[in-house]
This record gives sequence, structure tokens and C-alpha cells, in this order.
Amino acid sequence: MADPATITSFDTLLDAVGAYLARSDIDEHFPTFVQLTENRFNSALKAPGMEQVATIALDATLKGAPVPADYVEWISAEWTGAKGGLRPRSLRFFEPNSPEFTFRYRPNGPPQYFTVLAGAVRIKPFVAGSIDLAFYRQIPPLSASAQTNWLIAKAPHLYLYGVLAEAYKFQKDEANAAKWRADADERLKLLMGGSSQGKVGRRPEKTAEMEADVAAKALS
Repeated sequence: MADPATITSFDTLLDAVGAYLARSDIDEHFPTFVQLTENRFNSALKAPGMEQVATIALDATLKGAPVPADYVEWISAEWTGAKGGLRPRSLRFFEPNSPEFTFRYRPNGPPQYFTVLAGAVRIKPFVAGSIDLAFYRQIPPLSASAQTNWLIAKAPHLYLYGVLAEAYKFQKDEANAAKWRADADERLKLLMGGSSQGKVGRRPEKTAEMEADVAAKALS
């Protein structure tokens, strides 16, 4: 059986999966299992390697700006005006149907709030400028032409266990699928444990318990 410590790339991950499964008739499906695993992790994992900051210009018609293509979840937003006279402002998040975002803002004042709706960051009140959006991005997908990313370098066991869970699910072996999924979940919690302190500090409305609950639901 392959040593997970030898997993350093897409190819070595597939080799390890094949060694664990001890069969070669489903090798062609391994890349799909990797993709499915990454989709699950994108829903549940929030770690420093996923943090990104993008400056995006506001659009008057949209009353906001499209989120980046690899956007998963916001961390913070800061508005900078197109003209001088107003200093940059950190914006507070509210849901789009909340009273604050709907009508509890100063129409003629500087931006106060932001929300994310229909693939765009929207601000209230709207004032021309740009948004520095800190966000969690998708995990860079592994493939034959993209052999490594930060996650496989940091947590090769997580990748291995997640892909094995998908492989056994494909074979309709629910017992082994559940076993490897549980192992992946434990590794995921360990990885998230190192970053949850910073996440909670920046997103005070989400407690560590809520983060763990979200992760568990996303991986179920």
C-alpha cells in the first residue's frame, strides 16, 4: 500500500489511489474522483491558502461589481471612491433582503453596507469607485497539466482520503466510502483548526462551532 507521504502531485495521488484500491479497471475515472473531491472541499474548507484580495471597479448599472471567477465566500470589503474627498471605508455585510441593506442607510452618504447577490458585490448607497474584496477562492484544481497546488502540498492525506471516498462511492461500496469520508472529515477539521481563529476574528458573526457545523453539512 502506498505511503501518503509520497503524494506530492496529481500523478502521485492517482498512483496512491490505485495502490489502495488494488484494481486497475476504473483508472480512467480517477480524475473525475479528484474533481468531485475538490468540489466538496470548496464547499467546506476555509483556509489561508484560499485567501485572495481583488480590486474590482464598481459598475453604475450593476450598482456593484462582478465577483471574481474563482470566488467562494467573502471575508471583507473596503470601498475606495473614484474621486478624492472621501477616505476608504470598510463596509459591513448584510443579507440583500435585510432592512439595513433595503432601506436603513443614508442615501446621500458614503457607502455603508455590501452584500453578494447574483454573482456580484453590491453596495448601499452606491457611490462610484472600487472595492477591495478579500475572499476565499476555489482550490486550484489538479490535473495532468496542473500537477500541484497548495492543498496537496499541505495536506496530501486529505486529498487521498477524499478521492478514495469518491472511488468507493462509485463502486457502490457504502461502508468503505463512509470510512474514508470520515477520515477525510477528520483531516479537514485539523486543517481548519489552524485557520478558524483568524476567520472568526474577521467574521465575528460566525463562531467556530458554526464553522464546524457548516463543514460537516457540506461533507455529508
